[in-house]
Amino acid sequence: MSLWLICLIGFCGLSHADHVPGHDRPGDAKVVTFPEPDIFAMAPMRDGVKLATWILLPDGDGPFPTVLIRSVYKDGTLPWGSYGYQKYLDAGYAYVFQSTRGTGSSEGVFRFIVDDRNDGYDTVEWIAGQPWSDGKVGMNNGSYLGMTQLAAAAAKPPHLKAIVPHVPVADYFRETPYIGGIFMRYHMLNWHKLISVDDRAELGVGFLNPTLVLQDEAMVTRLMSRPLIDSADGYLHGDRLEQFKAFVNNATFNPYWHGLQSMPEHYANMDLAVLLIGGNFDPAVGTLTAWRGLEAHAPNPGQRHLLMGPWSHGQTYHAGVTGNGLLEFGERALVDMDALRIAFYDRYVKGVYTDVELPNRVRVFVTGSNVWREFDEFPIPDRKLVNLFLASGGGANSVSGDGTLNQAGSRGQPDTMISDPENPVVAKMELSSGVSFYQEVEKRNDVLVYTSDRLAEPLTIVGEPTVHLHVSADTPDADVIVRMTEVHADGRSVSLGTGSGLRLRYREGFDREVLLKPGELYGIEVPLTYVSHTIPAGHRLRVDILGTEFPLLDANPNTGEPIATAIRLQKARVSIHHDEANPSFITLPVVEL
Repeated sequence: MSLWLICLIGFCGLSHADHVPGHDRPGDAKVVTFPEPDIFAMAPMRDGVKLATWILLPDGDGPFPTVLIRSVYKDGTLPWGSYGYQKYLDAGYAYVFQSTRGTGSSEGVFRFIVDDRNDGYDTVEWIAGQPWSDGKVGMNNGSYLGMTQLAAAAAKPPHLKAIVPHVPVADYFRETPYIGGIFMRYHMLNWHKLISVDDRAELGVGFLNPTLVLQDEAMVTRLMSRPLIDSADGYLHGDRLEQFKAFVNNATFNPYWHGLQSMPEHYANMDLAVLLIGGNFDPAVGTLTAWRGLEAHAPNPGQRHLLMGPWSHGQTYHAGVTGNGLLEFGERALVDMDALRIAFYDRYVKGVYTDVELPNRVRVFVTGSNVWREFDEFPIPDRKLVNLFLASGGGANSVSGDGTLNQAGSRGQPDTMISDPENPVVAKMELSSGVSFYQEVEKRNDVLVYTSDRLAEPLTIVGEPTVHLHVSADTPDADVIVRMTEVHADGRSVSLGTGSGLRLRYREGFDREVLLKPGELYGIEVPLTYVSHTIPAGHRLRVDILGTEFPLLDANPNTGEPIATAIRLQKARVSIHHDEANPSFITLPVVEL
């Protein structure tokens, strides 16, 4: 992949006299929810576009170090930018909130992350040139706001000293907008809508709750309509609609994505302090993707930290939970995240050590055992890779079938499921906690279910499991979706991680499409999302294999035609093979606590 050429051209800054008072700022008053800023500015970027920037200053004469948040969200809609600002002011930091290009009150056209390298660089350097700034800048916040930090760091602005990305997306074909090459229509429609509205009340009943979306007949019709490329028409508008269509039209990892995703040369530029924060219940894999990129290519590993706690995507910023879903972990799980972030900035931005302890390179929370553990590396060096093999007599369909997981090896006849894009599998999910329940899904005959014996002793998994399958289909394309669950004594089947999937035309890599030869056998790997959990004795481990999962994943037409424009749908007969010559198994990273 080619890297972005970051042109370090000159750009104009504003003097203090040019700043506009906060009450004169353009745009909707709901853009921010914190008090009137000390300074409002339309910060100039190198191409002349100006970005709405709110500045809060601490008491004192200054100059001050700065914590910068660059957000795609209007703060009245998703108020991540204003959380905890007073604590940073009390700690002596200027607090700067900026709406990214084409969002909020900022000028320009919104393009997903593509402008955030140059704009991040220009904003950091603009801050460093202001009279209230001491020239030292750190960046903060999560999700897309974490992605803007990685983008800015890739451009290597001289005055950026530290970043704290929470749950960023860093691999666009393993998390969003594609999971294993399977488009996330539901999420992409709702996310682009979210960054377009002034009030979350404008969003439908199914927004952020895919179970409730089934009550919205119009949205269900939109989610199942063909062709996919037209499915956002009338729902999204302007540059949001164009961005949605750009994602759909670029279904392989082609040059379009080269300007978006961090590559080795970008990570090599990140010679600064990094605190990456992720969650056990976060569906994104970006935290660990970025960690691997930094570990492989960035200098100065001693200033790099990874924190993985018992949180969902939205919980990582506050980390103030003592339970999640069915799990209770008590107060030992609590983290004063503001204090931790401020201590990190104190060390790497101010150059001052405090009595707040930072993670020793890697700190993870293991649910079930409810303990924190620290390591020098991740993945954990002394983990054991344990294989559990799929086996059956050819009838693993549904929880009533004969599918098993065992350590002895694969055996038995292939199992076959019918993947029907017009009758997709629907899973019950709780996105607020990141937990999914599969016991109802597992009653369906088009779901293959493989279950272990009851565990004789606890099993602790910390890392990203991988599923290795031998698969065939009678169509030119099909999807294989894998979920790993913990089966409780009462029969509840509860997700471990958020699983993953693979559109089989991408089995040789996301940069190419190679259609299937009907009936031919293929070996594939499906990496699952992060798990950090102890399964107690008496519980069981389960692997579910599906061909569809509505509404989170867009169903494959199975015809082999271009996904964006395909209209015709057909059922796929997908077989999972598991014999001695063609084993299928899951590899678990198992650790001793």
